[in-house]
Amino acid sequence: MAHTAALDFSPEDCLEVAGVSVPLDPNVITPAIHEAMLDGAFEAEESAQIPRIVRPGDRVLEIGAGIGFISTLLSREERVEAVIAVEANPMLMGYMARLHEKNGVSKVRRLNAVLGNGLETSATFYLRRDFWMGSLMPRPNPYYATVEVPTLGLDRLLAEERVSLVVCDVEGAETFLFHGADLSGVDRIFVELHDHVTGLSGVGRIFSTLAQMGFVYDPRHSTGSVVLFQKVGSEDIVRPYRA
Repeated sequence: MAHTAALDFSPEDCLEVAGVSVPLDPNVITPAIHEAMLDGAFEAEESAQIPRIVRPGDRVLEIGAGIGFISTLLSREERVEAVIAVEANPMLMGYMARLHEKNGVSKVRRLNAVLGNGLETSATFYLRRDFWMGSLMPRPNPYYATVEVPTLGLDRLLAEERVSLVVCDVEGAETFLFHGADLSGVDRIFVELHDHVTGLSGVGRIFSTLAQMGFVYDPRHSTGSVVLFQKVGSEDIVRPYRA
């Protein structure tokens, strides 16, 4: 059942989602997103896995930070030293700051940028009514406007921030984001796949790209389209059996 009646929010209304206080701004929290939050489906797989995949001293780069929900969860983990939350949609930056403030978040750096290692100084971002559908691609879903977003070097940011864990939800751009990147300091990549945008061939490309860099699929910390890739070295050991 669609939850649409609750969209007449007051400025101070919030919804508690996985312990995060989410301001109910109707310009951001659309009926579809509100329904997912009420049903417990909003970022459910990511929320469940984050406590299991972070390690002491982690410096986390979140690419596609959206409203700041996942970066809030990450910031609450004592093992996490710092979070860099990168979001391409400039319309979400003020809301993200508000959500972080509402939840007492302090160790998150927010950046409005598109990450990559090309020579372009900006990239076109396609805005859609439900923020989670916004992307760098004009298809397959209709968009209502475009905006030019400054680019930032991925390799440079990874090195400067000494990133160990990447969390990525970029609506299809995962198929090319890591191609040719220097991931030498990163040992885990937690990514949402979007086969409705990329097709299965796109899913295959990201598996292939990361495999060439020494990352493998971790079945114990992956659920459906939300996948953890771990870097495996010569010290890899066999895990104990888990029924």
